[in-house]
Amino acid sequence: MNANTLAIVFMILLAIFVVDVFTNNFLSELLHSVLYSISIPMYNMKNSLEKRLSQTIIVENVYLFGEKDRGLEVLSIDLNGIYVRNLTKKGVVLNAKNGQLIGFVEKTGRVGYVVKWWESDFPVTIESTSVKTVGYYSKYRIDVPDPNVESSGNVYLSEYAEYGRLLKAHNLSIGRYEDNVFYPKIPRISDYVILLEEYPTNYSSDSTNRRE
Repeated sequence: MNANTLAIVFMILLAIFVVDVFTNNFLSELLHSVLYSISIPMYNMKNSLEKRLSQTIIVENVYLFGEKDRGLEVLSIDLNGIYVRNLTKKGVVLNAKNGQLIGFVEKTGRVGYVVKWWESDFPVTIESTSVKTVGYYSKYRIDVPDPNVESSGNVYLSEYAEYGRLLKAHNLSIGRYEDNVFYPKIPRISDYVILLEEYPTNYSSDSTNRRE
C-alpha cells in the first residue's frame, strides 16, 4: 500500500469521524443498532447448533453479598458495552467475581446489552471522611452542582439510584475525585456477571428491603 492510498484512507476515516462528532454520534449509534440486529440471528443459530451437539447445561452460581445468584454469561464486548446471554430484565449489572459495577441494562432478551457505566451518564455520591457531596458523572468527568463545596473522596453510584446504598455499603466505588479531577476505577469484565433487577426507587418499604 503506497503513501497516496494511506493518505486517502486516512482522509476518509477522518471525514467519518468529523461527521459522527457533528451529528451527535449518529453514525456510531446507527452502526451499533445494525450490529446488534445482526448479532441476534447469529446468536440463535449458534445456540441451536450447540443444543444439537450437546445437551450439557452449565450453571454458574455466584455468592455475592452473602446471597447466591445465578451468573449470566458474557458473550462479547464492544466499545460501549457487553452482550449477555439470557438477560431478561433491566437493572444494574455487576462483576460476578468482586461485585464491581459494570453498567446498566439497555436491552433485554436472549442476547441482552449492557452499557458500561463509564460510557453512561448518572448521578453519583462523593464521600470523604467528613463530607458527602452529590455530583453527576458524564464522559469521564464529574460535575458538582455547588462550586463552593470542596469535594474530594471516593465516588459511588448515587444513594438515590438503584442499589446505590448497597454498593456504597460494600465500599464498591467507581473511582476517586481529587482537585476537580475524576480518576475512574475501570473494572475488568469477567466471563460472568450478576444482574440486580430493576425496582422502584421511591424507597417504599418494599424497595428498601431488597438487598439494602
